[in-house]
Amino acid sequence: MKKTHSSMLKFKVALAALKGQPIVEICQQYEVAESLVHKWKKQLKEQGSAIFNRQNKCQIGHHEQEVSKLYQRIGQLTTELDFLKKVVES
Repeated sequence: MKKTHSSMLKFKVALAALKGQPIVEICQQYEVAESLVHKWKKQLKEQGSAIFNRQNKCQIGHHEQEVSKLYQRIGQLTTELDFLKKVVES
């Protein structure tokens, strides 16, 4: 039966290997095969920079849209509040 590992575990294992922790210790600590440690370390080295490229740009764009919508809503509510204050005063 094939065991699946979470992305967080893979990252921790690969990071430990990159830091120079002995592979034997990593295998014992995380209960993974040595071949997986080498594989995940290689993947982190080769594809690690991708983390900072696409996802962050998408997230920044999404956050900017949300902020823009919220500012529009604040402006609308402020205008309505000012109008209601004038109506109550009259």
